[in-house]
Amino acid sequence: MRIKKFRGETLPDAVTKMKAEFGDDAIILQTKIVKKGRFLGLFGKKQYEVLGAVDPNAQPGRKQVLTTSSHNQKPAAVQDQDLGVADSSSAIQLLYQLLSSQDLSHALAVRIVKTVLQQVPKQDWNETELLKKKLRTEISSLIQVDTPWEFTGVQKVVAFIGPTGVGKTTTIAKLAANYHLIARKKVGLITLDTYRIAAVEHLKKYADIMNVPLTAVYSSSGLASALNAYADMDLILIDTYGCSHHNRERMSELNMAFNDLSVEKYLVISATTKSNDLMAIIDAFKELEIDNLIITKLDETQSFGILVEAPDYARVPIAFITNGQSVPDDIEIAENDQLTSMVLGG
Repeated sequence: MRIKKFRGETLPDAVTKMKAEFGDDAIILQTKIVKKGRFLGLFGKKQYEVLGAVDPNAQPGRKQVLTTSSHNQKPAAVQDQDLGVADSSSAIQLLYQLLSSQDLSHALAVRIVKTVLQQVPKQDWNETELLKKKLRTEISSLIQVDTPWEFTGVQKVVAFIGPTGVGKTTTIAKLAANYHLIARKKVGLITLDTYRIAAVEHLKKYADIMNVPLTAVYSSSGLASALNAYADMDLILIDTYGCSHHNRERMSELNMAFNDLSVEKYLVISATTKSNDLMAIIDAFKELEIDNLIITKLDETQSFGILVEAPDYARVPIAFITNGQSVPDDIEIAENDQLTSMVLGG
């Protein structure tokens, strides 16, 4: 087995380079985003890296399955009755299996396949490339992304909410570093995560390194005065305590803290979250009136269905994605083409 990394300005570029050297029988073992220098003074200019493999002893013409999924088992076939058709071609099954391999829920995968079939005459349901083209368009339409932050004299205040361990504090540090040190904006930090002393110290270390102010708020009524003290800041980033979607008391406290305040709420979710848990998390945090999503830890999975499922279910766009622990590098402004390519593997 030969294994090699290939890089390109887009994911399809990297895949093309892999196929040019390894041939059509090559498989993708892993995809990731890497940085190359700086771009427009903010965030890194991204490249796509594909870890490809090929078996030199494979029988000619016997193609291997091209997938970015970490699962070895073949996804289950979709049933004809699920699709509402009399029979489903191998091309239709391929579409469903592609979506299933990315850990999309069965309901959403079926819905997407149905939508694609509605756009294609039945006599063309065996046309794999046509179905894939329509699939890409449908996936792209479901992946909603937010526009990059703009500063036009109006202060921007963003709170980061979500379960424990999804990377809220590290994400705040990345954004603070990029907007303060690189974009030269006046940034202030506030933390509500005072239940854990270590959490305050963690953010304080970043604040000290970047030379930005940090205020710890110990009661729900204290957030307003902390915001008033930062009246001269361009950007205020608010860290919050991790909150289980089962903990109604903590959720209510968090909701009370933002009561009557002009604060955007960004729900931070790990890309490793299972579909059922994802929906439960979104349902719980919806009462806080979510404005945007941030999907973290994309480097810890090879299944990217959450990039479709999360904005579709939450009905809010993705603002940022993260793909590592490095501050300030491993963060990207969400871009539709990039996320669509990650889901479809090129």
